[in-house]
Amino acid sequence: MATFPKAFVFGAATSAYQIEGAAKEDGRGLTMWDVINRDDEGKPTSDVGDVACDHYHRFESDIKLMKEIGLMSYRFSISWVRIFPDGHGKINQAGLDFYDKLINTLIEEGIEPAVTIWHGDLPWVYEREGGWFLPSTIEHYLTYAKTLFDHFGDRVKVWFTHNEPWCTAFLNDRPMAEQLQIAHHVLLAHAKAVNMYRKHPHGNGKIGIVLNLGKQYPKIFDPMDLFAARNIDGFVNRFFLDPVLKGEYPKDMIDLYQKAGITFKVKPHELTLLKDNHMDFLGINMYSRGIQAYNPFKPPFYSEDVKHPEAVYTEMGWEVCPRSLYDLLMDIKEKYENIEVMITENGGAFPDLFVEENRVKDDDRVSYFKGHLKAVLDAYHHGVNVTRYYAWSLLDNFEWGLGYSKRFGIIRVDYGTQKRTIKDSGKYYAKVIRTRKV
Repeated sequence: MATFPKAFVFGAATSAYQIEGAAKEDGRGLTMWDVINRDDEGKPTSDVGDVACDHYHRFESDIKLMKEIGLMSYRFSISWVRIFPDGHGKINQAGLDFYDKLINTLIEEGIEPAVTIWHGDLPWVYEREGGWFLPSTIEHYLTYAKTLFDHFGDRVKVWFTHNEPWCTAFLNDRPMAEQLQIAHHVLLAHAKAVNMYRKHPHGNGKIGIVLNLGKQYPKIFDPMDLFAARNIDGFVNRFFLDPVLKGEYPKDMIDLYQKAGITFKVKPHELTLLKDNHMDFLGINMYSRGIQAYNPFKPPFYSEDVKHPEAVYTEMGWEVCPRSLYDLLMDIKEKYENIEVMITENGGAFPDLFVEENRVKDDDRVSYFKGHLKAVLDAYHHGVNVTRYYAWSLLDNFEWGLGYSKRFGIIRVDYGTQKRTIKDSGKYYAKVIRTRKV
């Protein structure tokens, strides 16, 4: 049986707003997520992250659970508004102290901290002014990133500049031209942060970006379905991969947008900046694949997503297709000079079943991890430079617009009592880590 090499790192991932809670404690400022699910009086209109998993107060016991599972690394994000409550200006010492304690405790327990600088929780002061559409947000981000390098870079040696810029750019109601500009600004911020880290006294670790990618297939091997699949591949994957790994936007996508009258501003020196600040690794968040059929009535991509009639789907409506992760990794190997790859998120939302007081049975999630870990292992043995796998998520948590309705955790959280229970999937993952076998 093939095994993972000894150097392969297994971990789990979270993000600040999704788990920390303590939204009004120790000087923390407001993010966009503290505002959008409330009425004019500040009362919640749907689920909010005020308490979430209460990780802010329970991180020490959560680290003990990480240790029990055998995690080698913990990928988490830092809350911008804990460090700068107003987005910039005066640093909040209480915020620095919290992350100092978290990082130091992880290291003491033999778990490597891996930090995402920004994971979707933009300070409200910037969001209300225009967010990442404004170039000024880039400069504020760089001030924030430098502060993290200054204070934590002596101990943190794995950094992720951004999580899922596709979501940042396109999960909003702006015109597509503005969405493309947002994407470009986020990627510029990434390149500038890489440049800053290279020059920083603590910049002797690794730094990269996390992209949410999904292999795209044609419904049938017809030229028009192939055209549709390539367009969505360009929209989801290559429009982000090419700038950060080649220093250019894919020409076919620029042509497609221009034919639809959609343009965004890119200055020549900005492409040079992207090209010259090559990152150390690529982080990939992967959950599913896409199947595309040509539709002449759906510009600019002329495509519609179709479902496989015999497939298994998660509670998110995402198809379970481990083979697509293998295919995606092989594509990265062939098209992007076999850059080091980390699987930074992978997991599924499935129902949990209590079979006894302290056992949570989640066979569908176990099967999901088994299939996708096998895909990673196969890709590794076929020459892909994949070095890490982070399960999403360590804990059931606040799933953004879906609130607490979907559970991804390998540890179950009772949101009423905050009791934690390692699920069968967590125990399975622990066995994989211990044996290095799927």
